[in-house]
Amino acid sequence: MEIYQKLLGVYKEIMGVYKEIIFKEQRVRIFRFKEIDSTNKFLKEIKEKNDFDIAIAEVQTSGKGRRGNKWCSEKGGAYFSFLLKEDRNIAFEEYTKLPLVTGYSLMKTLEKIEPFLNFKFKWTNDIYENDKKISGILVEKIGDYFIIGIGINLNNEIKGEARNTAISIGKITLKEYNVEEIIIAAVENFKKDLAFYFNGNWEKMLDELNAKNYLYGKNIEISFENGNIEEGIALNIHKSGQLMVKTGDREKFFNIGEIHISKNN
Repeated sequence: MEIYQKLLGVYKEIMGVYKEIIFKEQRVRIFRFKEIDSTNKFLKEIKEKNDFDIAIAEVQTSGKGRRGNKWCSEKGGAYFSFLLKEDRNIAFEEYTKLPLVTGYSLMKTLEKIEPFLNFKFKWTNDIYENDKKISGILVEKIGDYFIIGIGINLNNEIKGEARNTAISIGKITLKEYNVEEIIIAAVENFKKDLAFYFNGNWEKMLDELNAKNYLYGKNIEISFENGNIEEGIALNIHKSGQLMVKTGDREKFFNIGEIHISKNN
């Protein structure tokens, strides 16, 4: 990709710890690891934080998703996190949709790479293809920074029971991908899409998310940390970012909860 090639041209070695690039006229650090417990955890713990610093790992030993779910991180996938500094001039409520904005942006990035695959967005933070998970997103907050963690199944082999629910893009297309090229493109596109979102285009983005809404029409169960379970039929994602679910003769709105698709779909 052209963007990636340009960025490679301005790499600067700094003490062998990270590399620094000029990223859209902004100085950004890329931290690379052969193996690490979690790229999100790493960015949480570093003292000096800069907007859009990126941590990349070939393997994560303790990668996780929402609600602490473990993310399998075999070599060949794209496992990365980046920092986003909160702008105090923007209402915090706008940031509550970050998982959805990230999902929108990532789905568009993957569609550019493989336009003939049918990627779907699973509220609130997953990308699916042909009923199997391709990617997961985790957004966390520490101080003035959001940490956006992303895992994409690219060239990695899915092992064990995970093969029933996940697949890598390379397995579908029989291609080999440049992992870092896709990571850089994903962060670059997110930066553009975030500006698009903040400029009042949420409803346009929402229309595209709902056109690709993986859960729509499916019988689902929503489980909560207190043990409660709600059942219903998934509808659209509301403009608030909540999932609309038909339960009996009512429509309810949910903004939290673990989604399970019922076996009787």
